[in-house]
Amino acid sequence: DCINSDLANNFGNLCQRTITFAINNCDGLIPKNINFQNEDLLILNQFKSNLEKIRKKIDENDLNFYIDFIVNSLFMANKYFNDQEPWKKKDNRERLDTIVYTTCEIIRKISFMLYPIIPESSIKALKIFKINEKDIDFSSISNNNYLQPGSKINKINILFKKIEKKKND
Repeated sequence: DCINSDLANNFGNLCQRTITFAINNCDGLIPKNINFQNEDLLILNQFKSNLEKIRKKIDENDLNFYIDFIVNSLFMANKYFNDQEPWKKKDNRERLDTIVYTTCEIIRKISFMLYPIIPESSIKALKIFKINEKDIDFSSISNNNYLQPGSKINKINILFKKIEKKKND
């Protein structure tokens, strides 16, 4: 259930929707025309404002907090993308670009956080932005402008295959 819900549905779909939208509407590039609004900063800054708490919880081996933070961030990211409706902002290029950039940054931040737990899938997700394993720096999750505007966005294959549940006889 966790793999199907949290990883395949929430993270995998967020990545695919964002990449597809960016390829179709931003020439397949990290948008350049960014002007963060309150709703963008609210979701981006949750990583910065919780960085020390996250580190403390990791040091205390409180993996439940860490996983819950990631899962909640995924729910918030999907809600953000849905609520912002970038497909309805094609007449406001700056807003569309900012929504796509913000969502890409969230994907990057979550991928960095997932690296210690699921390194292969995390590295696979980071290929979207041509970020290599050696470039993963946990403290950069507090940076809202890590991704380089104008850099290419790469399409990736499905991150997580859903697991079919066996029916009880």
